[in-house]
Amino acid sequence: MGQDLKSMVLGLTKGTVALDDVYKEICQSICRSTGSTRSSIWLFDQLHTSIICQCLLDTRTGEYFKDVKLKEDDFPQYFSAIKSDLKIVANDAETHPNTSEFTDLYFIPNDIRSLLDHVVLKAGEPTGVLCCEHCGEIKDWSESDENYLKQMATILGMTFKFANVY
Repeated sequence: MGQDLKSMVLGLTKGTVALDDVYKEICQSICRSTGSTRSSIWLFDQLHTSIICQCLLDTRTGEYFKDVKLKEDDFPQYFSAIKSDLKIVANDAETHPNTSEFTDLYFIPNDIRSLLDHVVLKAGEPTGVLCCEHCGEIKDWSESDENYLKQMATILGMTFKFANVY
């Protein structure tokens, strides 16, 4: 974990840093480390039937977005996979069986070609999803990319404890 992120998480525990700022730093760190174009943090709703975006960074514009909601009823393959496998590695997201249902609605309009997701656990329970997306061309996610995202998911799970998420 980079020094900035460490100090931000410490600041969160002391009440001197906002959770949204920690989210932004995590998204920036993920894009830098994986070379992804976009990264985002999503939280499951209480029933685990949808995820709501808390922070999405698009490095092409430098903009942050939030509050997008994805429902399990609309994307059943994705939700089934993410709940059972705790990660999705989709080098070609448009054709991957667990992510292809996003193609027309989400991937094509945003030029997303590759996706790497990892579930965030808090006390062993799925709480959220970290997502890396690469735009413009297909990206072959490396083992290092997967490990980094898993590490960030672990850090975020600990952060949720400090921030009383859920």
